[in-house]
Amino acid sequence: MQKIFTSRKLIIENIVCKYLKDRKYIIIEKDFKYKKMVIDLIVYDNITKELVFIKLNSSSTIKEFNVRNRIRAQDRLKQIAKSYNRDYGLYDIPVRFDMIKIFLTNSRYIIKHKKKVIK
Repeated sequence: MQKIFTSRKLIIENIVCKYLKDRKYIIIEKDFKYKKMVIDLIVYDNITKELVFIKLNSSSTIKEFNVRNRIRAQDRLKQIAKSYNRDYGLYDIPVRFDMIKIFLTNSRYIIKHKKKVIK
């Protein structure tokens, strides 16, 4: 079961990376871990000049953004960004949080990219 999930996650990650590269994003890091939280992708938006922390669609992501502990989850994501910027000396670069969902339909996929999910 774990191997199937890992393969599926890699496929989704690769699709999203291609989508982002086509839109002039630079992929910086995949699966960044901080304490018990994981940011699926950290990218640089060449157009807006922002560092973007991206969560991909998964059951845990949906839960974190849609239940009562939403504020706590958002605070943890902000803490990750603050820590990442501090560790890499990226103090002047603005940060935003995006969520990307992928829908599979008849051997095609649709990507929904929601920007600034946390203010």
